[in-house]
Amino acid sequence: MIIFDVDGTLLGGESADWASFEAAFEEAAGFALTPAFFEAIEEVTAQAIVHEALGGRSIEERKTVESAVRRGYLKRLSEAHEKDPLTFSATTGAIALLEDLKRKKIPVAIATGDWFETITFKLTTACIACKDLPMATSSDRYSRADIIALAASKAGASLDGAIYVGDGAWDFRASRKLGIPFMGVGSRTEKLKQAGARHIVSDLVPDNFWPMVEIMRRPNH
Repeated sequence: MIIFDVDGTLLGGESADWASFEAAFEEAAGFALTPAFFEAIEEVTAQAIVHEALGGRSIEERKTVESAVRRGYLKRLSEAHEKDPLTFSATTGAIALLEDLKRKKIPVAIATGDWFETITFKLTTACIACKDLPMATSSDRYSRADIIALAASKAGASLDGAIYVGDGAWDFRASRKLGIPFMGVGSRTEKLKQAGARHIVSDLVPDNFWPMVEIMRRPNH
């Protein structure tokens, strides 16, 4: 089974994505997220970011702000897309790989730290068919490891033998927590290497993806 992260993995447009999220957070919470905050938190999911940033407030207030951030975030994503319809495009090889996996009848699922509404919007604008893919999001669970486990469960598959494909150090940490192999991709490959990731591909073109899977399946890899 292959489980995919989305932002930075299947989708581009990260700068517009983060700008939309951070502006929505500042509007809803009344203060801005800082680089120091992101360096300090362990969980990088939409739900976790909001709740960690509002740690001193009641759970009810945090949930209210979370809903406001989600609405503002979706609004800004829509505006970014209207300004440039190619803002959120599939990454190199992503659509071809998903089609290849479907042909090979290999189970696939999506596990993202984004919320359901916002990730569905971005996937749809990128012409990635997500309706038929089992998907777990930050609307379902707080931690990325729990999101990945839920995605596998929704696919009716075990994590045994699963590979998680992602672009962030937080993706790698979640894979280690679950004890499953991790394949890195995207624009943060140096940080992934620094975090300890050993299996990294330049893109998701099938001719690059499958040889790496073969390497990862070998004993002691």
